[in-house]
Amino acid sequence: MLGLLLAPALALAHAGHDHGKPTPSVSGKPGAGPQAKAAPSAPAWEAATPRVPDVQVRDQTGKLVRFHSDLIKGRKVAINFIFTSCTSVCSPMTATFRAVQQELKARKRDDVHLISVSVDPLTDTPETLTAFGKKFGAEAGWTFVTGSRKSIDEILKAFAIGAGDPDDHAPLVYLSDESGRTWTRSSGLAAPLAIVDRLVGASVQARDASAQKVSAAATTDQTTRQKLGADWFTNLPVRTQTGNTVRFYDDLLKDRVVVLNSFFASCKEVCSPMTHNLAKVQQQLAEKSMGNVHLVSVSVDPVNDTPDVLRGYASRHSARPGWTFVTGKKENIDWVLHKLGLYEETKDEHTAVLWVGNERTGLWMKMHAMSPPSAIMNAIRKAQNDRGA
Repeated sequence: MLGLLLAPALALAHAGHDHGKPTPSVSGKPGAGPQAKAAPSAPAWEAATPRVPDVQVRDQTGKLVRFHSDLIKGRKVAINFIFTSCTSVCSPMTATFRAVQQELKARKRDDVHLISVSVDPLTDTPETLTAFGKKFGAEAGWTFVTGSRKSIDEILKAFAIGAGDPDDHAPLVYLSDESGRTWTRSSGLAAPLAIVDRLVGASVQARDASAQKVSAAATTDQTTRQKLGADWFTNLPVRTQTGNTVRFYDDLLKDRVVVLNSFFASCKEVCSPMTHNLAKVQQQLAEKSMGNVHLVSVSVDPVNDTPDVLRGYASRHSARPGWTFVTGKKENIDWVLHKLGLYEETKDEHTAVLWVGNERTGLWMKMHAMSPPSAIMNAIRKAQNDRGA
C-alpha cells in the first residue's frame, strides 16, 4: 500500500557519469530501479528541542483548541508545515503524510496524531484546510491547524520554520513520543516508511513483505504496465524553454506517448551526445509522420538552466516542436526527478536513463539514453501501438 501511495525514488545509479550498459530495472516503472535513493534534500534525523507553545488555534472544523495541551500532550505526533496555495513542496509533503497515515492504518496503530500547521493563517481558513485535507484523503487522526497570525508565528518560531514569506518556510517534519521530551526532525519529504518506523518502530512484517517484493521484482524485465497518474508523477508547476509555466503531469504527460530523460545545459560529457541522439529520433518521427510523440527533457540544474538557457540549448541541438525542455523552482524539479527515479544529489551524477511510455495505457519501458535511434523508435512504436491490458 505504502509504495503505491508514495514510494521512495529508486533509480539507475551512474555515479561519475558511468554511462555504460544500464543495470536491469527492479520494477520497471518510473522512479524504480535497483537501489534506493533518498528523497531530495533529505537530511539525517536529528534531535530537536522545540519549546512548544500552548497557544489557542483552530482546527479544520473551526474548533478552538490549545496547540500543546489538546493536540500534542501525551501523544505520539508527527508535525509538518504547509499552506494550501503553495505550488512547490507542500503537496508532496502532504502526500507523504497521507502515505504515513495509510501505513499506520495498515499496522493498526491509532495512537499517532498527525498535525499540519498552516504557515499562511490569514488565507488558510478552516474551510480551506478542510478542502485541502479532502484532496489528499486525510482521515481522522490528522489535524490541520490555523489561527491568529500571532499564535501561528509563535508555533513557527518554536519549530524554527520561519514566519515571513510562506514560500520561504522550512520544509521539515517533527516527531515526538508521548512524553513530549524526545523530539527529532528531518526533511518533510523523508520516506513515509522511515517516519512510521521512527514513530512506532519497524514492522517486521512490513520489512519481510518489502524484501519479498524486491526479490520477486528482480527477476522481471524492463517493461511494466502501471497507470500512475498525477499522484505519482506530481503535477507541480514547471517552466519550459519558452518561459511558459505548465503543470508537469497535466500539460506534458497526460494521455500521451512520451520520451523522458534528464540533462543539464553546461554538462561537458554525455548530455550533448544524448540530446543529439534524441534529435535523430525526433527527425525520424517527423519523417515517419509520428508526430504525436512528445519528448520531455528535465534539467537537473534548474538554478542555472533558465528558460533562455534551455531555449539556446534546444536550438543548438535542432530540437523541433513537440520537444519540451523543463526547468523551474529547484524544489519542484527535484521532486519531479525524484518521482521519475532520475534525482541525484549532484548534477554531474545524473542518470543516462530514458523512459518511453504510453501514459494513457500505463505501459513504460526503460532504456539507455544512448541506445541506437532505431532501438528507441522500436520502443516508441510499441508504446504507440499499445492498447492497454
